[in-house]
Amino acid sequence: MAPLEPQEKVLVAEDFLDTEHGQIGCAECHGGNPKDKTKEGAHKGFDAHPSINNPQKACGECHGEIVETAKDSLHATLSTFPTILKTRSDMKKWHAIDEARAGHCFSCHTSCGGCHVSRPKFAKKGFIDGHKFQKRSDPFNQCTACHGSRVGNEYYGARGQGDVHVAKYDMDCVSCHEAEEMHAAAPEGLKGRYHLKEMVNCEDCHQGLENGSVRDHNIHIGKVQCQVCHSQTYVNCYSCHTGMDKEGLRYFQNQKEVEDMKIGLMYDKDEPGNTANYVLVRHEPSDLEVFDFYVKDAFTNFDNTPTWKRASPHNIQRKTWQTANCNNCHGNRDLFLSEKDLPDYAVKANAPVVVPDSKVPEKIEKTVALNIDTGKVKSNMVVDAAWLHKNLDKKDVKVVDARDPKSYAKGHVKGAVNLEPLKSGLRASWDDDNPMELIADDKLAKILGDKGLSAEDHIVVYDKTGRNAGYIMWVLEYAGAKNISYLDGGVEALHEEGLHLTADETKVKATTFGGTVNKELTADNEFVNANLDSNKTVILDARIIPQAKGLSKHGMAERAGRVPGSVSLPLGALYMDDGVLKTPEELLWMLKMNGITPDKTVVTTCNTGQLAGGAFFIFRYLGFEDVKVHDASWVSWCDQ
Repeated sequence: MAPLEPQEKVLVAEDFLDTEHGQIGCAECHGGNPKDKTKEGAHKGFDAHPSINNPQKACGECHGEIVETAKDSLHATLSTFPTILKTRSDMKKWHAIDEARAGHCFSCHTSCGGCHVSRPKFAKKGFIDGHKFQKRSDPFNQCTACHGSRVGNEYYGARGQGDVHVAKYDMDCVSCHEAEEMHAAAPEGLKGRYHLKEMVNCEDCHQGLENGSVRDHNIHIGKVQCQVCHSQTYVNCYSCHTGMDKEGLRYFQNQKEVEDMKIGLMYDKDEPGNTANYVLVRHEPSDLEVFDFYVKDAFTNFDNTPTWKRASPHNIQRKTWQTANCNNCHGNRDLFLSEKDLPDYAVKANAPVVVPDSKVPEKIEKTVALNIDTGKVKSNMVVDAAWLHKNLDKKDVKVVDARDPKSYAKGHVKGAVNLEPLKSGLRASWDDDNPMELIADDKLAKILGDKGLSAEDHIVVYDKTGRNAGYIMWVLEYAGAKNISYLDGGVEALHEEGLHLTADETKVKATTFGGTVNKELTADNEFVNANLDSNKTVILDARIIPQAKGLSKHGMAERAGRVPGSVSLPLGALYMDDGVLKTPEELLWMLKMNGITPDKTVVTTCNTGQLAGGAFFIFRYLGFEDVKVHDASWVSWCDQ
């Protein structure tokens, strides 16, 4: 979601006056006194948010039938939140619990205006098009402005490959979630959103699959939720805690977020139309102490409701790792929720969801071989936190923290130096004649040497998500480093290993880097132009789907679009959200499904080259011999 300038949020477009809503006087919806000539008098009784505070008057006079139900919709009331909380709560303390909930959780609700004229409150409000009303909600500024961290990131490829519905068919949120569902009133005591009878289902469009030509549909329909086979990994949040700072501002924070996938038993057979025995489940961040700042021991009935809930990830693909081979699910104990996935206090609550060993489908002996060759994978290019812990004090092991300087200063691996892709000066600034291009070779070598790095060292790079670390891996290999490794799982893996971070300043002894630059690892616009039609070259666009499709653009790009003929595969498909890498076999299979094989030249591109550099590392790790980064990428391409 791009930020709005302050004036954009409040200025009413002149052409709004020519619209149907523009013909209605301001006071009709907002109140106030238009006859008064003073600012104070004119705004007396003025309501800036009439569709929240009085939807029946503001919207209902014209849209009465819609407002009658929409005012009680899940978007307007969030009614399932208190319903669930009450199942866990000591009701003698409900007043304090409800007050805490209202302060922290209710900012997510929205009204007619938040879906049709402005951004919702949670997304910092503001008109998205000069007060002009839109019948169809804006997926970027409205839908995923709130539903961004999970739904938006999954759908548009900030996490995973994105969703086939938008990538291939240009479908937005309203294509599935139509007005009938969005405006539907939630009955009192509704157990959850899946119990809303107007809730959309896959089968609303994909009908009659049990009688179709796909054998696996015949086998699984009615037993397994569609998303079990057709979703990718998704994020799970743990242990939300709420509080208030010294200025009285409320905050919340999660202990951790993990990209993963878990199959659980369908625990709610009362759900309308549900027949599946196995469903995907996502961990909600409920915790015994979530509201402890306000009231202690609030959840005396915590065991009443699971914390692993049915999930519908918005990252559907026709072919996924689960569909690639039966035994990617069958016999795969780790994929199914077990007690070992639960903290002690959540075992009883999740008993109906946990899949016991006896209910894990057995491995299938005869299945289709994938024929994925992992023989060229450079396993030495990835190390884990245990290896780093054991080898950290070796003289030739140097560690690079690729996060931003502020995060580095708060805590880093002992002895690590900071190299962030832009702030460390590795790329030309936006004011340069060639912005975002890698700097001159001699200057690059000096920066690396000044950080105490030598081409002969074993250099281990880490960050939080892998994206920055991957880019630095490209820079180091380009500059001539001979032994570089990526830390699988980044800072989260360090915490789990018990390798404590330090805020102590790293004392660096400058040296001569001494590497031999490999120019073959970059591609300029001339090279890309010359290979647009080559069947031996793949140009991989690592940006999110909306940018690759030209629906949105980088703020510094001259225009939206992508390199002709490029393959869209977001970087989120190559790295898990916490910097953990998927298995080489899965990564190679996914690339093969996108027509990207080791026998081809791969040119990675993006907006500025940073995501392209992150993708470069993955290809080198997987054993691709001919990989190049499109230097400065789309920003440069637009300028030629």
